[in-house]
Amino acid sequence: MKTAGFFLLACLFFYSCSDSNDFDDIISNEWKKCQEVGKDTIDLSNVMQFDWDTMCFYSGAISLEEINKDLGFELKGFTDNGDRVIFLHKGKVVYHKEWFNKPSESDEGTVFETDLKIFKISKHDSKFKIRKEGKMFYLKKI
Repeated sequence: MKTAGFFLLACLFFYSCSDSNDFDDIISNEWKKCQEVGKDTIDLSNVMQFDWDTMCFYSGAISLEEINKDLGFELKGFTDNGDRVIFLHKGKVVYHKEWFNKPSESDEGTVFETDLKIFKISKHDSKFKIRKEGKMFYLKKI
């Protein structure tokens, strides 16, 4: 009986670590859906399948200390040299994604098109234009 419980727990753990919840995969899937119906906008409030109320974007130009100050709490286990998106629910991190520049690899992932080094949006104001170039997805706030 203990073996079956351990197996079930291990399956749930590995399922939760799968890329199906990866921000880039979610954006890629939404872009495909947009292409099927001929639209170019996505609403993150409908796309992100977890409870959240605020999305924060921090460019790689922002230090971890500045991010911690902006959030009002300390992020643990984060590095300080990449763009990142952080989803919050009631002031707690519920999802994060970091992108790092890897000069030896081709660019892929998601880019927020903004001149701002920090921007925050509420769940109720989360519509973006989406476009794709190569393996990159570009999101621009509407």
